[in-house]
Amino acid sequence: MAYNRYTFETVRQAMEIRVSLSPDGDMPYQADFLVKNWDVEEMLPKDAQELFQKAVDRMWEQEGLTVVNITSALDRGGRVPLPIENRKEGVYVKMGSKDPFTTCLTEAKSSDNLYRCRLEQQPVITCYDHFSPQFQVDWCNLTLVRGG
Repeated sequence: MAYNRYTFETVRQAMEIRVSLSPDGDMPYQADFLVKNWDVEEMLPKDAQELFQKAVDRMWEQEGLTVVNITSALDRGGRVPLPIENRKEGVYVKMGSKDPFTTCLTEAKSSDNLYRCRLEQQPVITCYDHFSPQFQVDWCNLTLVRGG
């Protein structure tokens, strides 16, 4: 079930989804990024995912980086944006890798940067430029998961 957010028309379509194991195997290192200036439907096409993956790849230089999940920020408690031109809902993009996190990712979660986030300031990190201006990442909402 889907609806048009402008006309409120609804449509229903049955889809069959098959889930299979990743050919790359487990991704024990996962980073969940909140991209504030994109909506979920903009990130679903493969070319948009590849564009984001390239930005992450420049920072997390390694092989086998994979998009693990894409979720609307609204599904995680985000607010519907005001109907002002170019306002976006935001989208969470979870990336997975077999390789450990880079210094840039771990420094975003340092105690100094967590304190800055509590003061509603952006963390001081070295990899802002890998995403700007195309992707506005909310570094205070970065989640790092080490599986394994």
